Amino acid sequence: MRKFSIAYLILFSISTILTIFIVYQDVNHPFATVMVGGYAIFLIASLFYFVFASLWQARKLPRPELQRRARRFILYFVIFFGLSFLMNLSDPNYYKSISIALGMSLGLSFFDMAFLPKKTESS
Repeated sequence: MRKFSIAYLILFSISTILTIFIVYQDVNHPFATVMVGGYAIFLIASLFYFVFASLWQARKLPRPELQRRARRFILYFVIFFGLSFLMNLSDPNYYKSISIALGMSLGLSFFDMAFLPKKTESS
């Protein structure tokens, strides 16, 4: 699992940098269109993997640990939603504020369950 996590993060970093370069330089090449489309599919697949892997690992957690993560998720969600809403107070966009808050709070609360190896009693 550790090799998969490292390979995933390297692939994600390289493709993000390449996509940002393509978008901001307005590259007009058939490969650029395929790259950006592939990156979008990669992000959607990553989202589904993250959610399902987190749910799969969450079912094995002890109840106090699950409650602690749920409280942390709710706290992060409220903080990020509030900050995003306050930053755009003159023109509020609820969809954008909720999606930013949801993604950041899920990532901060459950990232280790999906991508980091499990700690065993001996280590």
